[in-house]
Amino acid sequence: MKKILFLLFIAGVVLASAYFIYPFALRAVFSVSGTAEIIPGFAGRAGKPNTMLFLVAKNEGGVPVAVKKIINPAFPQNFQMNPADLILPDVLTKSLYLEAFLNNHGELGVFRSGDMKGSAKGPFLIFSKKIRIRIDTSAK
Repeated sequence: MKKILFLLFIAGVVLASAYFIYPFALRAVFSVSGTAEIIPGFAGRAGKPNTMLFLVAKNEGGVPVAVKKIINPAFPQNFQMNPADLILPDVLTKSLYLEAFLNNHGELGVFRSGDMKGSAKGPFLIFSKKIRIRIDTSAK
C-alpha cells in the first residue's frame, strides 16, 4: 500500500512539474526561420525607402505571440524569429501561423492603401525552418 501511495505521489509531482514547465519549454525552443518573398508586381513598391516588413506569428487561436520587424527588406528576405521576438509568451502554443505585412508608415494592425500582406501555408511547429511567406495581397 505504501508503494502505491508513493508511486501516486511521484506521478502527481511529475504531472504537476510538466504542467508548470511546459510554457517555459515552449519559449525555450521557439525558433522559426525562413524566407519572405514578394510577387513581381509588388516588387517596385517594396523598394521604397523606410519600407517595413513585419512578420507576425499567431497561435492556434489567432492571437499574435511574436513580431519581427525588418526595415528596408531586400526580397527574398531571410528571417529568424527567436524568444527575443515573443510579445505574449504566455499564450504561445506548439503550432503557429505566420503572416507578413509590408508598409511605409510603420504601423502594424492598420492596413492602409498601398500596404501589402501575405501569409505562409501553415500551421507550423514552433521550431520550424525553411518557411516560405509569400506577400501577394495589396490594399486598394
